[in-house]
Amino acid sequence: MRYLFRLAIITLWIGIFFAFLTVTHYLRPLKQETQVLNIFSWPEILNPEIIKKFERETGIKVVRHYYTSNEELLVKFKTNRGKGYDLIIPSDYAVKRLIEEELLQPINHKKLDFTNHLNPKLINQKFDPENTYSIPFTWEILGFGIDTEQYELQPFEPTWKELFSPTNPNTKISMLNDPIEAIDAAANLLFGQQKALAPQEIALVHAKLQEQKPLVEAYAGVRGDYLLITKNASVAVIPSSYILRAANSYPHIDFVLPKDYTFISIENMCIPIESENAELVYIFLNYLYKPEVFAYETNTFHNFPAVTNVGPHIKSSPILQKTLDALDYYDGKFYYTRELLSEKESRSLWVKLKSS
Repeated sequence: MRYLFRLAIITLWIGIFFAFLTVTHYLRPLKQETQVLNIFSWPEILNPEIIKKFERETGIKVVRHYYTSNEELLVKFKTNRGKGYDLIIPSDYAVKRLIEEELLQPINHKKLDFTNHLNPKLINQKFDPENTYSIPFTWEILGFGIDTEQYELQPFEPTWKELFSPTNPNTKISMLNDPIEAIDAAANLLFGQQKALAPQEIALVHAKLQEQKPLVEAYAGVRGDYLLITKNASVAVIPSSYILRAANSYPHIDFVLPKDYTFISIENMCIPIESENAELVYIFLNYLYKPEVFAYETNTFHNFPAVTNVGPHIKSSPILQKTLDALDYYDGKFYYTRELLSEKESRSLWVKLKSS
């Protein structure tokens, strides 16, 4: 009897041991099969609350990685072909470079349920004529933020000529801090959309920037909103999203569209060539482009949406809605920023300008 009892105990423990092995064998694949979507993007894009809600509803984990410039993104991709990333959000000119380097997968448009709502002004652009590799997500323009209190007696005339040769002697400018953008802004004023600059024309561009310099409070770029908030500048040349967020909180700030033309930037959704999770990308995009979800993104960052069915859901900012309405009837032209000089030439001109 004692022998049978011991045998039963041994058999029980052996059964427990093999049961444990069996359970862990089946649980391990479940743990390994957790779906992960790796996104490489700007910090001020994709609201964290949207990400959390998407994770709860789908069970797909989203891991964010950040870059602060398109150049940083391009260098990273040239190094490892984007391995480890499933979705990126580059600007228009960076999309063109990524396509030329064969670093993007073609988009399967049949798997997207929002393409009928894409803004026709933003698709079929020169950097990707058939939107083979990119889908527009958000866009913004380069415009003028102004301190309305400093222009009460003499209203600001929103033209690029006024920005370079102001009629108001008290004008204090927060200027672009990117040599590519600043050179293109001056060149466009002088020569229009001329594709190349001769040496004497480059000298004239430098002279125009030099003429403006005494009125430049700072080459602040996107930090021009701070100079307006603190009243250290009367006008800032700045991307729309930054100044619209500032204007929403500070009533003395307004955003105005240049009358003659403006520079547009489109941020695009792209799938890296090395991504093995394209199916997860399509699930994420179809979720993100839902009007009520997209509106949450727009209300947070004040970037303009690339789809036309978001408007009724935008509620957070009257000035954002006012700007979107004004853009619907905008008579000026939209241009993309051009790299008119080589990197070495741009840097040389910029150093010479700032040190003079």
